[in-house]
Amino acid sequence: MNRRHFMATTAAGAITALTSRFSLADGHEKPTIALMGATARSGREIIRQGLAAGYKIKGMARTPSKLGVEHENLQMFKGDIRDRASIDAILTGDEVVVSMVGRGPPADPMAEIGEVDIYTVMATNLIGAMKAKGNKRLIMASSTGVEHRADVNGPKPPPGDMSAGWRWNARYLYNDMYEMEKMIVASGLDHILLRPGFMVEEPARHDMKFSTTGETPGARVITYEDFAAFILDHLVGEEFLNTAIGMYSDTVMNPQAEIDKFLAQQKKNKG
Repeated sequence: MNRRHFMATTAAGAITALTSRFSLADGHEKPTIALMGATARSGREIIRQGLAAGYKIKGMARTPSKLGVEHENLQMFKGDIRDRASIDAILTGDEVVVSMVGRGPPADPMAEIGEVDIYTVMATNLIGAMKAKGNKRLIMASSTGVEHRADVNGPKPPPGDMSAGWRWNARYLYNDMYEMEKMIVASGLDHILLRPGFMVEEPARHDMKFSTTGETPGARVITYEDFAAFILDHLVGEEFLNTAIGMYSDTVMNPQAEIDKFLAQQKKNKG
């Protein structure tokens, strides 16, 4: 993992300054980021680190006010990934497009997820808009689950293996992600497909490992901070270009503990 230098700022302790290896190095200028899914947890972390590193960011969200951040280098746009016109309104052709859009988790984390099309619809609209405006580079969040997806017509696994149960419950979701990835590869756009493991809200560990073989270990944990820093480090440059990259660590997820935390947070939010 690349070394990064973090230093605290005095601005209400909210933003950490990040020196990215591509911030001024190798003759690259900082590109403008067009960030889809700006209010997603990963989108928020990209904005936090990106603004601290001096990037200009155009963020799109269905409810931009949910972000709660104002900065001279941040423009927020109201839009929906299902609405091609709202994407066209953001792009000018010079931005690196980064998408953190995804389907939110079900209220019951062990419930079956029905048919999903958000990823293939997103791919259709983003590819169309980028080609129309001349944007070249797309960094797309997918999931390690694509590599471990269950057959959509396969039998339900027996109880006891929570990971296998989740993969089956989410089989339509991961299949739609897989089809999205194929569309992006076929588009001819420069792209990086990110397949992170389970992400947690903890300080950066700098412990990510990578797989480009399609054999990423399942049920592994990474942090949002490390994930976002990786994206900022690869807005330009050739490393991992036109690659689907599994992102994991040696830390194994405890499925029951994560479900318990999720349910506790839901209860707190309702309270």
